[in-house]
Amino acid sequence: MSTAAVVSALMVGALALGPARLPAQAGAGGVAGDAGRGRQVYERYCVQCHGERTDGAGEVARWSQPRPRDFRQGTYKFSSTPYGYLPTTADLERVIENGLYGTRMPPFAALSTRERRDVIAYLQTRSPRWRTEGPGTPITIPAEPAPTREAVTRGRELFEANCTKCHGDGTGNGPSAVKGMVDDWGMAITPANLTLGRGKWARTARDIYVRAMAGINGTPMPESGDALTPEQVWQIAHYVQALGGWAGSTPELRRFAAQLPLPGGGEPAPADTVKR
Repeated sequence: MSTAAVVSALMVGALALGPARLPAQAGAGGVAGDAGRGRQVYERYCVQCHGERTDGAGEVARWSQPRPRDFRQGTYKFSSTPYGYLPTTADLERVIENGLYGTRMPPFAALSTRERRDVIAYLQTRSPRWRTEGPGTPITIPAEPAPTREAVTRGRELFEANCTKCHGDGTGNGPSAVKGMVDDWGMAITPANLTLGRGKWARTARDIYVRAMAGINGTPMPESGDALTPEQVWQIAHYVQALGGWAGSTPELRRFAAQLPLPGGGEPAPADTVKR
């Protein structure tokens, strides 16, 4: 049997159990999760990738890139909180419910809210960080300004000054990427190809704003900190949004962005090759 077939069989086996509900137990309260029930959810749906010890060493891990998360370290890539802080329950629920695009982490939308919160409660018992730290405070997201040609033009300039080292012309071909990059777990990592119109976690300009402001824990993607103002981060977000078919992008701004000089000095795309 091929590797792809083995991986598919293991994951389908987990998903095939579908939305079967676990027996109700006392202590849920409808809000906070129950770690005991959460362990059952984990063993049913998560152990194939994340392993019996929650160390990211499940049966599917050897075929996964990026590797499944090791929950014992308490490091979560995608959150609404500043770089280095623990995520909120809502952050973890979003990843469980929606999955991570382009990875082996599928969406588990069939799980109930209680089941998601139960498994989160269980994961929070697996790292000592949760015993000494609380979730960070989500970053403040100001109202999104209207995306305009002026914002996209300024965003391109800011992108070139702050993002091209890794993301290059937007396809993830910057000099640091060419040289080779690793994450905090020593695994090879490549910058996102922003022209695809969707990230692993990000879907909208608002999501791009959050990632630019907060960074991605455990990776070379830093938070912007005080280097950029909120207005400048929105301008970068709108430029990135115009690089591909991101949710909320418009054909007019995509055509406009495609005619701007590429970050790093590259030539813009010919007009007849621009996706509409």
